[in-house]
Amino acid sequence: MFCRKLRMSIKLKNVIGYVNEFNHPVICTKQPKNEHPQLRWQPPSSNFCTQKLPKTANIFGDISGRKFEHFEMDEREKEEEKCQDTEARIPRRLKPSPGQYAKMIKSHMSKKDPKSALQVLDLMKENRDKPTIYLYNLLLRSFAEQGDIKQCFKLYNKVKRYGLQPNAATYTNLFNACAVCDRNEIALEHLNKLRQSLYEKQFPLNETHYNAMVKAYSWHNQIVEAFQLADEMRDKNIPVKESTYNSLFHGAISDKEAGLRHGLIIWHLMRLKKINPTLTTYNLLLRTIRDTNLGNLKLDDVLVSGWEKSRIVLKEGERPDLLASPPVLSSLLSLSEKGQEVVDKRIESTSLNDVFVNNRLILFGGMEGFLNRMAYCKVKPDIKTITLLLNVIPNTVQAENLLIEAADKRNIELDIDFFNMVIKKRSMRFDYKAAKEVISMTEKRNLTPNVMTFGVLALGCQECRDAEEFLQGMEAFGYRPNSIIMSTLINVACHNKNFEYLLFVMNYMLEHKMKPNTQAVRDVDKFSKGLSNIKKPTGKYRLRKSRRLEKNIENFEQQYLKWQEIQDEE
Repeated sequence: MFCRKLRMSIKLKNVIGYVNEFNHPVICTKQPKNEHPQLRWQPPSSNFCTQKLPKTANIFGDISGRKFEHFEMDEREKEEEKCQDTEARIPRRLKPSPGQYAKMIKSHMSKKDPKSALQVLDLMKENRDKPTIYLYNLLLRSFAEQGDIKQCFKLYNKVKRYGLQPNAATYTNLFNACAVCDRNEIALEHLNKLRQSLYEKQFPLNETHYNAMVKAYSWHNQIVEAFQLADEMRDKNIPVKESTYNSLFHGAISDKEAGLRHGLIIWHLMRLKKINPTLTTYNLLLRTIRDTNLGNLKLDDVLVSGWEKSRIVLKEGERPDLLASPPVLSSLLSLSEKGQEVVDKRIESTSLNDVFVNNRLILFGGMEGFLNRMAYCKVKPDIKTITLLLNVIPNTVQAENLLIEAADKRNIELDIDFFNMVIKKRSMRFDYKAAKEVISMTEKRNLTPNVMTFGVLALGCQECRDAEEFLQGMEAFGYRPNSIIMSTLINVACHNKNFEYLLFVMNYMLEHKMKPNTQAVRDVDKFSKGLSNIKKPTGKYRLRKSRRLEKNIENFEQQYLKWQEIQDEE
């Protein structure tokens, strides 16, 4: 008994004097002798709290002296609070982690399924998890790649509404969405508003942002704005690298009248800044040469203001090359259309656009000079380079064969699509014999013809026997002619007014139950209406020829009735 009292006494001494600020019971320090300590309520000591407690425990937030006003909740907030009060929370261990949500979005993105990626946000809402800015950036990138500018800015507005802080990646994705969007007016409207907003916020734009903006303005034909952004980068000491100049090339390509002049300015700016061009740069330059003109460029023009090495000069007897420093013109140039020699006194008044009508590489060192320049920069051309060169070299068999030899010399593997283009070029200039010779080139390279190969070969089937051999060759390779190929054969037959040819093709389609396309119907209908205008045979054997013509017309009309029945079939 004595020991129990002693232990109690020791414990009580340890807590004597303790005052709780919430009026918890404490030990009285004055007790009568021979009596046990008694518990009683004691107000808080002024040493620990100097303010009075609230009169009611339902008031929150005024202990520190701050008062909070009460506002009525809107319907959405009431519904949210009711949901939180009544709905049980899913345990953390049963829900995906933030990293797993990100993996879901990435998985849908890799499958090109942005709609499913967007549904991950709904899943997070069901699980009562708050999305992060990283997840929103993943979604933005997915929709930006598709140019879905409406969905991108819808997500961007959600980010701001939910109190998340957009970061550098967010704005990069939005700029890229503007670039890829195929609707110029809408893209430029969003782009200008976003750019102005960031300027007003004084958001620190970095190199990636500027490159994305340059690309966006360039792809939407705003080459002046693109160049102004490049100047802004220079003024802010932001490095202007090869990727920026490549984006500017896209802007140059969009200007069909003077894009090549802009392209030359970009090229010489790179030379001035000692930025080495890459394979992408050379391919973009070739696209500019292929698709645009020089505008009003002439002798003695300075391409880069203040840099004398960019002044176009005349050098006697040298190969013209506007890519050299300084860019060179030569009196050896000839006007392609007139075939006249351009003399020194007239070269200044000569339109350079007329010079390279049939040889767009003549002002850039020619094919060999262009490839040698690439080799000097230690840039190896690829199949895309060779394909682009095919479109800018002279339209002759000799030039095409030289290009193929140059590709073989550099160990560039040419595919069947390249040779299809060669076949088409030769067929379009009616050199059908040379077009057929391309097939032997593909056989030596063990390349298998595809449907496109037969499509361009169909252009060379000028006689009925050619069409028969052609269709047999397709069947031997296991291909079935499509409506486009048959339409090509019909067009050739109608153009040549060859009844035998036309009847053969129409009968082939009837036998194989092939429905003609719109172009084939139009060609045959036009041929039918023109029968009355066919001239009667004259001269020797005119009676025999007349009977044959009448028989052909009769056969055609019978076949044409069956042809019309095919069109009406569903």
